[in-house]
Amino acid sequence: MDRPEDALHKFGRQLTDLREQQKLTIAELAARSGLDPQHIIQIEAGRIDFLVTDIYALAQGLGMTPGQLLEPPG
Repeated sequence: MDRPEDALHKFGRQLTDLREQQKLTIAELAARSGLDPQHIIQIEAGRIDFLVTDIYALAQGLGMTPGQLLEPPG
């Protein structure tokens, strides 16, 4: 089982990959999700824990459901 820190880094990498697949900048995702760009940078870097509401906002910004955002890449 992953340590919490490992899970944060994995989620951050997945978020970065999804954002880049959609050719979105951090600023664009911030505008779409309503989150501060610096907050997104910290999440993508795996440096901070985040709230469930952040997951919903990020999913909305990426045009997906929170469940899709949390699915392991496959």
